[in-house]
Amino acid sequence: MIELNHFSPRPVDDSFSASMFNKIIISTDGRGRLFTDAEYKILSAYKFQLDDELQGKGWSFFDLFEPLYKKALIRADSIINRQTQKPFDFSVDETVIRSKDENTSFARDLASLSNRWSRYLKYLALDQLYDVVEADSTGKTTFRNVIDNSEAKVRNKIRSTETAALKKILDYPDGYSNYILQLYLNSEATCFDPHTSYFSPQGKEEFQAELSSETLSFGLDLDENEKGEIIIDRLVPGGPAWKSGDFNKGDILLSLQWEGKTAVDMVGISLEDVYEILNQSIDGRLVFKFQKTDGSQKVVLLRKEKIDNEENIVKSFVLKGEKKIGYILLPGFYTEWENESGSSCANDVAKEIIKLKKENIDGLVLDVRFNGGGSLGEAMEMIGIFIEEGPLTGEKMREGKVTFLKDPNRGTIYDGPMALMVNGQSASASEVLAASLQDYNRALIIGSNTYGKATMQQMFSLDTFSKKPPKAGNEKDMVKITTGRLYRLNGESVQLNGVKPDIILPDAFDAIDYRERFSPLALSSESVAKNSYYKPLVPLPVNELSKLSTERINANKNFQEIKNFVETMKIQLANTETIPLKWDGFEQWVKKRKMENDNPGDKTEAPNKKFTVDNHAQDKVLFANNEYAIEINKGWFRNIEEDIYIQEAFSVLCDLINLQQAKTKN
Repeated sequence: MIELNHFSPRPVDDSFSASMFNKIIISTDGRGRLFTDAEYKILSAYKFQLDDELQGKGWSFFDLFEPLYKKALIRADSIINRQTQKPFDFSVDETVIRSKDENTSFARDLASLSNRWSRYLKYLALDQLYDVVEADSTGKTTFRNVIDNSEAKVRNKIRSTETAALKKILDYPDGYSNYILQLYLNSEATCFDPHTSYFSPQGKEEFQAELSSETLSFGLDLDENEKGEIIIDRLVPGGPAWKSGDFNKGDILLSLQWEGKTAVDMVGISLEDVYEILNQSIDGRLVFKFQKTDGSQKVVLLRKEKIDNEENIVKSFVLKGEKKIGYILLPGFYTEWENESGSSCANDVAKEIIKLKKENIDGLVLDVRFNGGGSLGEAMEMIGIFIEEGPLTGEKMREGKVTFLKDPNRGTIYDGPMALMVNGQSASASEVLAASLQDYNRALIIGSNTYGKATMQQMFSLDTFSKKPPKAGNEKDMVKITTGRLYRLNGESVQLNGVKPDIILPDAFDAIDYRERFSPLALSSESVAKNSYYKPLVPLPVNELSKLSTERINANKNFQEIKNFVETMKIQLANTETIPLKWDGFEQWVKKRKMENDNPGDKTEAPNKKFTVDNHAQDKVLFANNEYAIEINKGWFRNIEEDIYIQEAFSVLCDLINLQQAKTKN
């Protein structure tokens, strides 16, 4: 399927085989704590033979890898349990090495493997024990005292967390063999490019749920209390947990058990792992065992239901300061799959703009930071809200012809001053939006360089004999394949390059190499002929606005802290670190690290508020007498008022409005 449909299919040869082999090893044992060197050598005999197997010469590697990996997982579980039965000895002069690169060496024998685990577990313990010291704001707690008093508790928690990670694979809901099969097929797919991937039927549903404004959920949020217990933090009105009438805020979760599976005790388990358990199935039933505040225990059986996906729904607010600015947050380019009349982000944004215009806003900020993309069709509709007419983006499919997609709807919904907020995690459809608005001089792009993904993907069923989509409940596995490239109106490509903002702001994520250009198998960047039909608007006064913004950023302690953080982190991540595991040496190391690089979020000052946040009139009516909505809304107010990036975007847009008004008067 990939060779038939991929934009530029890679030859399945020895080079492909080596890439696939390395992906499988890194995804299963990238830090060298499972396989011994002898086992790795047995597997590496197939490093250049996987292409032959994919061409029909048997499945020797797969048949060898599946039981060998299982043996390594069970052995690691045994080592962890053995290593955590007695107190860690922090008086021994040992070290661990930390590097940004995956480990390429393996333990020479079982004794060496056990020693690797011992040092890794001790590092985890020291790290968590020092967190206890940091949590004491009085400064009276010493590292030595914490080790004496909390070592057993921390050690037990580490044992639970590490063994749970292994059991999650061994007790995979669809079976261990299916876990390995999915890992194998996805390693094969991603060797063509980072965005081509395999989906099991459940994986397909989860992927589409991420791009939808509705999702299957139990309708509850969890948190940890001061004792480290998992508690119910919030219930979503109308969700399954809320409708059961059995749950309340503060209830302590004791265990979770999917039907037909073993119950998982919540003692010592992390919040992240609990959410992973909740996400293991879409249509199964889950047994919740929890303790009420009066000490009584309850057991409730729930099934997930469709509720609004709060993370994907458009939010809008009015920022009142020097000017009245509308603010819209768009976390994803969602759409309702296979439902043309369903919710769509472009339609939802349009509705919010109409509500904001009734508030007589002077300008609009659209925020697509952390928006990883989604539906290209929704991106086209979104651009059309702000562009009168004309081409929006270029696409090239496997056949090689470049076609420029046009605005699907003539006219605009909003034509006033506008800014688009982006960052390094704005990708794909977000970049199409940013590039088109920038090429038309329609909006100021504010933030940091975007991710750099300018390729299109389509989902294909692996049931090649069926010409009809599978019926609900009878879905087949799928493969998402890169089928085309996208281009800016000026002919350039965002691929690898990203969209460079007009107004650049410091970004803490710039310290790490995560953008498209750092993916070794990413497609290259290429340019095409410029579209000669699009007519850009009058250029925006970018230089003037950038100068004013730079002056504010240089005077802003929070932004300067982020700049320092990025520079220090780049140096640290570029080097291999040797971390001492003797308690006093570790304490010196962590204090030195903290002095070198405090988290900028811990040192930020309260921003000099340039606006207050309010709702538009329709939301005010909606929130009346709805305590749940009021509580959520207050959180949004706080987050927006304290966000230094929104503060700066507000100032930049006010500058733009002032410059345009001054020019009009002259």
